Amino acid sequence: MSEEQMNCLFYDANQVFSMVGIHKTKGYTWLEKIRQDGEPFKVIRIDKLYKIKKESFDSWMATL
Repeated sequence: MSEEQMNCLFYDANQVFSMVGIHKTKGYTWLEKIRQDGEPFKVIRIDKLYKIKKESFDSWMATL
């Protein structure tokens, strides 16, 4: 999968932090908890890189 294709399917951590309005120090702790819990949206971790499934995150944001 190309980087362009990945960008269509996933947000990176900084994009999510910006949309939610949190600092990255707290944000990474928050994303790790969500990844472990499996909710309220899908978070994937590859080494130190977090990717957030756009469809899952956008659905969650729509409920707020």
